[in-house]
Amino acid sequence: MKKLISMFLTMTLVFIMPGMFAAFSPRSRAAEPEEGPNDLFVSPSGDDSAAGTKDAPLKTIPAAKERLKALKGVVAEDETVRVWLRGGRYEQTEPLAFGPDDLPNVTFASFPGEEALITGSRAITGFSEETVNGVRVFTKTLDPESDPVGFKSLFCGGEQLPVARYPEKGYFKVKATAPEDDLWTAENTPWSLTYGQRSFFADPEDLTEFTNPQDVQVRILHYWHDELMFLTGVDYATGKLSLSRPSSMLIRDIDRYYFENVFEAMNEPGEWYLNTQTEKLYYVPRDGETADSLTLYASSLERLVEIEGVDGISFDRVRFTETDWMIPVPTDWCGEWRGPADIDAPQAAYDVRGVIEVRYAQNVSFTNCEFTNLGASAVKLLAGVKRSRVDSCLFRNIAATGVFVGGTNCRPEEADCTADITVTNNDISGYGRKFFCAIGVQITYCDGAQISHNEISDGYYTAISDGWVWGYSYQLTNNIKITENLVYNIGQGWLSDMGGVYTLGIQPGTVISGNVFHNVAADPGEGGYGGWGVYLDEGSSQILVEKNLVFACGSDSYHLHYGKDNTVRNNIFAMSGESQVRVNSRDEGHKTADFTGNIILTDNGAPAFSLMHSAANLTAENNTLWDLSLGRDVFVCKGGSGDRKMTVKQAQTARLLGNTSVADPMFADAGNFDFTLSSDSAAVKNGFETWDYTAAGTIGGTTVGLALQGGQTAYGDGAHAVTEGVPEGFCRFCGAVHTGFFGSIAAFFHNIFLFFRNLFSTDA
Repeated sequence: MKKLISMFLTMTLVFIMPGMFAAFSPRSRAAEPEEGPNDLFVSPSGDDSAAGTKDAPLKTIPAAKERLKALKGVVAEDETVRVWLRGGRYEQTEPLAFGPDDLPNVTFASFPGEEALITGSRAITGFSEETVNGVRVFTKTLDPESDPVGFKSLFCGGEQLPVARYPEKGYFKVKATAPEDDLWTAENTPWSLTYGQRSFFADPEDLTEFTNPQDVQVRILHYWHDELMFLTGVDYATGKLSLSRPSSMLIRDIDRYYFENVFEAMNEPGEWYLNTQTEKLYYVPRDGETADSLTLYASSLERLVEIEGVDGISFDRVRFTETDWMIPVPTDWCGEWRGPADIDAPQAAYDVRGVIEVRYAQNVSFTNCEFTNLGASAVKLLAGVKRSRVDSCLFRNIAATGVFVGGTNCRPEEADCTADITVTNNDISGYGRKFFCAIGVQITYCDGAQISHNEISDGYYTAISDGWVWGYSYQLTNNIKITENLVYNIGQGWLSDMGGVYTLGIQPGTVISGNVFHNVAADPGEGGYGGWGVYLDEGSSQILVEKNLVFACGSDSYHLHYGKDNTVRNNIFAMSGESQVRVNSRDEGHKTADFTGNIILTDNGAPAFSLMHSAANLTAENNTLWDLSLGRDVFVCKGGSGDRKMTVKQAQTARLLGNTSVADPMFADAGNFDFTLSSDSAAVKNGFETWDYTAAGTIGGTTVGLALQGGQTAYGDGAHAVTEGVPEGFCRFCGAVHTGFFGSIAAFFHNIFLFFRNLFSTDA
């Protein structure tokens, strides 16, 4: 018997071992590419004088570009030539610039099973050990001949290292302003929200004696923008701080600020500081690191790729990584006054350049690429870009915007027109890391775009922005399809006036559908406001908002500033902090939207609707309303959410609401963010159309970037209830704060009353 078993095992191994070895061999993990007759191979260990074949690869990407120029006019127009990049680092000292002289229809791709990195960084080695600020520190005086110098970003092991910050946590508050240094006054300013302030007063007790004040960066957080500039002077007696450039928005004595790149604050493992006067680098080591074996990477390069005037340039499975950040240079947007004054754009990190910039080109694509540790906006598709796409890419630790789309506000037939752009199946997390007011995906002026199945999270400002005209004037932007995106945990209490999706201007054909937006949180402090899920800002018109799930936003699930002729139907707006639907902030006397067939689930007495100025503002019909805690006690506010409330029947009598059902929508477990609807739901019986909101986000079964599996994030991942600003023990039922023994008794009887009223009540 033992002999038979032994023979069986032996035969089994004979048959399965070849398969096992094949399964774990490099060739089985990634098939050899099919080589075209004009394909080239590049390897960091290659030689630029070689043939460019698999066995004799070139060394650099610029050499491959030059080699391909000879094929222009020779290669058939429909042939795509591939440049296969073998695994390793491709260090750039200047951007890869593609222009009219380059061969079109070229794809640069990582060799299967390998990873090509295009980077702006170079290695720094040769450290010594010292003691600084009472801690062990590795130092090196940089050699301009061999080391990067003057950089503002440092990397180790694929991670961006934190620059020393003061205070180490939290922030200071501006003590007073200094009008004597302002560029303008209230009477002559070109814009009411700026005086071009060039200084302010700190509390002298908040300051430390800076080793090199000119190395210190100061960040001011206010409104929807964060100022980022350097110090040019410090008066330690008065606390007056002089700034390297004027502020783009008003600095107020309630604004928060803090300092970066502060020598005196360097004490935590991984922190660093560069003295730009002596070019001496300081680094606090982490466990296990030694001075003689440490390798850090730094970059003085902001941009890696420029494409202009050549079609069909594509990148496939390439990682773009490790670039530095620069102070943005003013562009022409926002009038002619910003350039001469050197004033930063006051919204959306508009002036920040792109690590990848494309102009006047068609059929450009980035597929399964990774963008990591970048000091600017990752990809900017600008004027004249058409039929191009960013597909299945991974974005991590991006200083500004993930994907920026838009050129000029021209007519569709003009050469400047940006059109037919697709941004799909991308995972964008950790955007706006240096310029907080940056956006996950931004569209300014574009004639048609598909923004779909993206997962966007962990930013400090808006996730998706669409449109760039404030009001009812002409804009190119139309037919933008924002569908099945998953957006969560943005804002995070840093800035104000933001949305999961944000729109501007007249946009015929634009659709916002099938998305999930949750946990959008604005600055909760004095002067902070506006963490909205769906935010239709100034002039937003002719937009369809349907079949979106929006919940747990700090302010409201839906808000329109002013606009007209929008359609808002068949959405779930649930459990946001101030109200669920903020009808409109500016009453222009016309209808802003047809608001029909939506489910509005509020909680703890927060209004279902607020800012319902008049019956003319909104046609609200066939909506289902309910309060998760108070049941049928649903309220509507004519003013803000803190104003006196009306019942649904009072709002109907005032003609602010039309036909309305006050009924439990029968979600599976809304308290835990399970919004699955029962087939017995009153909303469903009234015609509400269910949809699969779990399909929002990246697509299951796909690969995002080089290895991330799509569709892995559940729609409610990271969801948390909104509790900001609600006093402990506050009772929405009666407006009192219940504390102590008698408060507990009052709360008990309120709950008993609500239980029986909801048990025996009928729909309104």
